Amino acid sequence: MKRYHGMAISAALLLAWASVATAEDEPLWSLSTSFNYSVGDYGTGKDTTLIYAPLTLGVKPIDRLTLGLTIPYIYQTGQTVVITGGGVAVRNNKKQQLGTATQNQVTSTEAGLGDVLLKGQYVLLEETSFVPEISPYLKIKFPTADASKGLGTGEFDETVGVDLSKTLFPKFVGYLTLAYTFMGSPAGTSFDNSFGWSVGAAYSVARPFSVFAFLDGSTAISAGQANPLEVRVGADLRVTQALKIFGAVTRGLSDGSADWGATAGLTSVSRNCESAEEF
Repeated sequence: MKRYHGMAISAALLLAWASVATAEDEPLWSLSTSFNYSVGDYGTGKDTTLIYAPLTLGVKPIDRLTLGLTIPYIYQTGQTVVITGGGVAVRNNKKQQLGTATQNQVTSTEAGLGDVLLKGQYVLLEETSFVPEISPYLKIKFPTADASKGLGTGEFDETVGVDLSKTLFPKFVGYLTLAYTFMGSPAGTSFDNSFGWSVGAAYSVARPFSVFAFLDGSTAISAGQANPLEVRVGADLRVTQALKIFGAVTRGLSDGSADWGATAGLTSVSRNCESAEEF
């Protein structure tokens, strides 16, 4: 009961944030999508191929507040891992059962709707000469993925986190993210809560073109799984004031991460703004 009570409070907070918008505030809308491909064995000795294609609708009902709804599509070959709100978790195929996905299904291919994500983020403190921008957020994972196909856990996950960003030099911005995910465990499983972090920087090569690099890590969700650690490098190009395209490649640095991955996507914004990173 405590878990569902916490869910109700989380949802109420997001609705409360949204309700503070007034008729005088003009919403800023965004629509983004990406194609994420990864391959790795996550220390299991058996590769899993994942395609994760999310569609995200974002809105700024008022200044500093961003709300986002993500609806993903998942294609997965191999059933040794499962996507959660805190990253990819390794299954214990000898004992663990998620829905009806068991050891005899480890070579199957499944596809379908993933877990829907709802996120609310507020710029608590704007950047100054000596202080970074500080933006706490709350994210809820709704169990809309079919657990019987191994596309999700069938449980709610909630993440609380904070993003920090600071202009360190002209054209050079540093980023730090800290997050903690409360994991929902299906019957017969015991997932650990996860602490995640990301540190990196972006450099504006020319006005419409930027490059970035990040080191991402977290604590393992599954017992016996190595802590995920990976490096991600990429670039983005603002085609117009309202359209940006981006791409990145990822290399896993531990058995807790995919061996490698690639991402390509685009973001469209409804009205002029200086940066699509507002979403």
